[in-house]
Amino acid sequence: MILGNEIKADLCIIDDLLARKYAKHLGFNITGTLGILIKAKEKGILEKVKPLIDELIKNNIYINDKLYRTVLKIANET
Repeated sequence: MILGNEIKADLCIIDDLLARKYAKHLGFNITGTLGILIKAKEKGILEKVKPLIDELIKNNIYINDKLYRTVLKIANET
């Protein structure tokens, strides 16, 4: 975030909740891993996000059920 401030970054990619709150307080636009996956699908870089999210979960990245369903809905994969 220090570097982001110095270079006046447009976007900060953070998943950690406390770090997101701090970045928001500093005025950063923020997104996380799931937001990046959604954007990649919107731009046609990815065909589907569900297999990648499932792989994250399989590798012990916690994504609660509500967020999982919300992301799939946004990505039109429900």
